[in-house]
Amino acid sequence: MYNKFSILALCAAASVKEVAAGSLHRHMHPKREIVWAETDTVIITDYVTKTVTEGEEGPTIQAAPTSVHDFNGNGGQYPSEHFAPASSTVSSSASTVESITNAAPTAPAAEATYPASSPTTMVTVKLSVPAVAPPASSSAVQSSTTEVTPVAPVASTVQAQSSSAATSTAAPTSEISTASASSSSGKSKRGAAYNDASLVSTVLGLGGKLSWAYNWTPDPNGLKADVTYYPMLWSTASPHSDNWDTKAEAAISNGADALLSFNEPDIGSQANMSPADAAAGHIQYFSKYAGKVRVSSPAISSSEQANQGIDWLKQFFSACGGKCQVDFCAAHWYGPGGPEGAALFLDHLTKVHEACENKNVWVTEFAAQSGDVDAFMTNITQELDSDKYSFVEKYSYFWLSEGSLMQSSSALSDFGKIFAGTA
Repeated sequence: MYNKFSILALCAAASVKEVAAGSLHRHMHPKREIVWAETDTVIITDYVTKTVTEGEEGPTIQAAPTSVHDFNGNGGQYPSEHFAPASSTVSSSASTVESITNAAPTAPAAEATYPASSPTTMVTVKLSVPAVAPPASSSAVQSSTTEVTPVAPVASTVQAQSSSAATSTAAPTSEISTASASSSSGKSKRGAAYNDASLVSTVLGLGGKLSWAYNWTPDPNGLKADVTYYPMLWSTASPHSDNWDTKAEAAISNGADALLSFNEPDIGSQANMSPADAAAGHIQYFSKYAGKVRVSSPAISSSEQANQGIDWLKQFFSACGGKCQVDFCAAHWYGPGGPEGAALFLDHLTKVHEACENKNVWVTEFAAQSGDVDAFMTNITQELDSDKYSFVEKYSYFWLSEGSLMQSSSALSDFGKIFAGTA
């Protein structure tokens, strides 16, 4: 028989044994180490979209428990259309970062990272941009432009008015001659779409037949070559429109007899403007030059989608209500190479000419993106310089840079020689 003291001793020993056993059990199965009587889990999801330019990627962010990540990154684009080429151009990319934190007291800090973006091209490089690499497209930039879009464009729907054939497009037509540059002056129709002004001088030094140049901006940026520089108002947004009149007047003083309107406003990754907004902006910035110099239409892409390309141009003219000064139309084209591609390109220019009420056309960006580029270039240069296409006043390939018209900083590529007329 146990007396009451023995019983108490036995109970105490049993308790100690249970405690030891419990400790050993938890040690052997660490996943069961903690038993929560009450668990509250809070999940916070924060979507942050940032435009990141190559070389300026944001750092990896370390988040403290129970906090939401706050990303402060820098992204940018500059006309190159695609930059595009200098904002053929050439486009912009975005990174979406999802941050999830858990309120559990011992949960480890969450770590979030986001990938580096591809170069912003307005192209149209289609910036962006030749800076505006493509690059796209008009086209900043790339930039690789919708068609060129070496630019990963941010999708944007153009809120356009119903498409109807344009009636009257331009305000009082200026008395400036609209004759073909080649037929009226004997000068070459071929021009340079550039970012690096020194390459224009290089091509001319190699015997290239270039007579004009532009770089998706209103500033020649060091151009010293003996060619006519034409300024472009890439869009009405700052900084593109900053000091526009001052720079336009400077170009006119230096011999420019025309001004170039917006870069691919029909493409979301480029100027991205509705026909109505483009018409209002065109009237605001270009009407004052009527009769003084010639003015282009906004440069359209070759997209055949609704509210883009020629369809957008028709809506623009309708929105103008006869108040927009338009002396010629600017157009872009990207497609296949070879004779077949050349035929498509030339057919497109004829359609632009018709949509522009039979006014002349400047092709400020075009490129064969596949197939035989040499054959394409041989075909189109012969045709564009013929009387059949006298309505095409000027044309510039996308673009004057290494990897395209240039094989190196001092030598033209094979199709670059054909374009420059030195082959």
